[in-house]
Amino acid sequence: MEKTKTTIDLKFFPKEIHKYLVNADIYDSSCGENSQVLYSSAGYYIKIAPKSSLEREAQITYFLFTQGIGAKMECYVSADRDYMVTRPAPGQDATHYLENPEKLCESLASAMKYLHDLPADNLPLSPQMDFYNADGSLSCDTFIHGDFCLPNIMLEDYSFKTFIDLGLAGKGDRHIDVFWCLWSLWFNLKTDKYTDYFLDLYGREKVNLAVIKKLAQMEEKI
Repeated sequence: MEKTKTTIDLKFFPKEIHKYLVNADIYDSSCGENSQVLYSSAGYYIKIAPKSSLEREAQITYFLFTQGIGAKMECYVSADRDYMVTRPAPGQDATHYLENPEKLCESLASAMKYLHDLPADNLPLSPQMDFYNADGSLSCDTFIHGDFCLPNIMLEDYSFKTFIDLGLAGKGDRHIDVFWCLWSLWFNLKTDKYTDYFLDLYGREKVNLAVIKKLAQMEEKI
């Protein structure tokens, strides 16, 4: 995640957020259109987005932290805008582990299986379901990340550590995660030769390739 040094004015931040920003260098790490991410050299990420838009992400981030697979939540404040403060997640994102694609696939499949085995009953619906399930054909019974791409999976020496960027996480269809993981492997490795290997690791019996193809076609229309 790139960091560009920037300046801020504390008067534009809620008082609850000040302690994470004072006496620290501030960097802009934003990569999305609808939110801003600041990094404080005191050791915090501060995500800022429209009011009420981060509540579900904060809840899921905290839950995954309690499971040992999420960044530590410091606070969530909803004022003029939403503010979510977390500690940096351990490890490096999976794009740093392209040298050994087989080991990378093993790590990603293990992480996905662990996530998909967590209880989903009390989760809010993943926002991805609004887009992908227009005809009501998808299942909605699995804890999904929603954007299961390599930059959002943190590894340490090919060992899975945490998930980050959980704005699309929630209850949904496992095929959404499988599709985005396969797409991200293809995008980063510049080949689809590891598709079958990943599917074997994850469990082909859990995947309907016709659904994966349908999701790909929907993305092509955007």
